[in-house]
Amino acid sequence: MSAHLVSICADKRLERLITMPENNDLSKLVSDYAIENFQHGLNCAESVYNALLRAGALEGVDPATTAMVLGFGGGVGLSGCICGALAGGIIANGAKYGRKDPYSVPEENRGSEIAARYYRRYNNLIHDFVELYGSPLCKDITGKYDDWHSRERKVGCLKMIGGAAALAYRYLQISQEESEKMEYQENLADL
Repeated sequence: MSAHLVSICADKRLERLITMPENNDLSKLVSDYAIENFQHGLNCAESVYNALLRAGALEGVDPATTAMVLGFGGGVGLSGCICGALAGGIIANGAKYGRKDPYSVPEENRGSEIAARYYRRYNNLIHDFVELYGSPLCKDITGKYDDWHSRERKVGCLKMIGGAAALAYRYLQISQEESEKMEYQENLADL
């Protein structure tokens, strides 16, 4: 494991969440791209999503779709809600594995199909993110810094953005079939 990824981890025991031996080089590349993006003025969501595009993890996805994630910066327009880096990773996974045509599924199966086939990936992704960073909320992650504009907050976000990009990449490597076999973590439906 590179020293770079170790420094990104919130806790060394959680390194397994953002690394896969066979994809370590690409995972590091994605992380590096995300960090570079943030250093060049992209917001957290744009940084993660664009890094995955640049690394080729979203083959066939139009780069213009980066525009969809803009509003997630600062926890959705600086509101402090869902972390933009997390949202960028979730949206990237949806771009690759989401339902391309929900209306092609018979109406009576449309709702139940989501929980049976799709939500497991995102449920596990967010739980792994929370294990790494303590919360899915921007205001909780950044709340430990006295000043939003401080260098400390920016460096903290920079490291977390690199880790979130690597985590999103890890989930992009999980096939749809594999994700359907994942166990649900805590969830609203008690599945």
